[in-house]
Amino acid sequence: MVEEPQGNPDGSFTPEETSGSSVWKQVMDTVAQRFPAGAVDTWFRPIRLVARQDSRLLLEVPTEAFRSIFVDHYAAVLGNIVDEVVGSHLELQIVAQSNDEPSHATDLLPVMHASALDSRNGQTRWLIEHLWTAAGVGILAGQPKSLKTYVALEMAVSVASGSPCFGVFPVSVQGPTLVYAAEDAPSDLRSRLESLAAQRDRRLEDLDLRVITADFIRLDHPQDQERLRETVLRYRPMLLVLDPLVRLHSQDENQSGPMAALLGYLRRLQRSTGTAVLIVHHLRKSGNASGAGYNLRGSSDLYAWVDSFVSLQRCRDRITISAEHRAATPLKPVPVELVHESQGRAPWLRITTPDVPLPETNHDLLRTRLLDLLGKTAHPLKTDEIRQKLQVRKHRVTSMLKDLCEEGLVVRLPGGYRASMEQLDRGSRSAL
Repeated sequence: MVEEPQGNPDGSFTPEETSGSSVWKQVMDTVAQRFPAGAVDTWFRPIRLVARQDSRLLLEVPTEAFRSIFVDHYAAVLGNIVDEVVGSHLELQIVAQSNDEPSHATDLLPVMHASALDSRNGQTRWLIEHLWTAAGVGILAGQPKSLKTYVALEMAVSVASGSPCFGVFPVSVQGPTLVYAAEDAPSDLRSRLESLAAQRDRRLEDLDLRVITADFIRLDHPQDQERLRETVLRYRPMLLVLDPLVRLHSQDENQSGPMAALLGYLRRLQRSTGTAVLIVHHLRKSGNASGAGYNLRGSSDLYAWVDSFVSLQRCRDRITISAEHRAATPLKPVPVELVHESQGRAPWLRITTPDVPLPETNHDLLRTRLLDLLGKTAHPLKTDEIRQKLQVRKHRVTSMLKDLCEEGLVVRLPGGYRASMEQLDRGSRSAL
């Protein structure tokens, strides 16, 4: 619950520097673990702890508009985190910065100490492993008839259902998905989505997947920018799919200025909401050998802007998918195909090679995923079963299993490997 500001009889609060600052640091550490980095930087780091007084915590935010949005969307969650850290209930009192602050303060850019910057310990945060980074902006591109829309919808259904994309690439965070498909008839769009959901043994009605049904959106117009922003704030999608770029504006794509402004808006949208933004775009028909990113149609700002770039290449009847990332190892080309079935079902997608050449994953991340897998499995798993489920090279799996067996966290049985009783007990206690 958020109360209106209260305090001492004279309206002031008594700061408790030791307990207040210590509690707030723990609160911010917990927030950083549970929210995307963009949301933390935009909505939590600007908050200033003013004082802790008895059962109240006084917090100050930059503006009244900031306060209004924060109270609507984040205050309840922050209150729960505060109670969890403190071990008892504290009322949050959130106030906007006083107008009698020195006027020059509003001219300063936001600054923090280097040691306070977000720390990821060298790990990439994925939305869809090897395909799309968490809360990242980017482009899915290909030439005409290269399955661009199908692949974008496959990624949307994967995030909404929490199931692996193409049955291969795990989804790290399941959540709501929002799609705008400007060139598809509603009936065709529904048919495709139902087929992709059915392939996962899921009903479309059970997925948190919504479609923007506006006839057109022009994101070079301030009014439509605000409408999209408010829509994202309302539905809080983990992934926003906009298909295609050419239907989102009325500018010349070859002009750097208009494109930079449009992409700047989408970057701000991503940072302020923590939503990953995927734009479907076209590759030039006659590209050069410098790489798919340099063959994007339009301004070079497009390729410079992306956190993740998924490329679909067609050579005769064969289509491959690959991915590049700003802060992760690229995914080499993998063949993908559209599978046609009878019984009135629309086609669905699959990877056609049995051994996907996935990049090496982080050592600590592999350790965590392997222990989690064995801890949730009712029967022992063989090495090949583990490799297939985690999509990791066999020598890395065997090496990690050896280390975990030596540590007593995993035991080897005649039928394969499983978590030790000590590890299972530890997992049970952490779930309480």
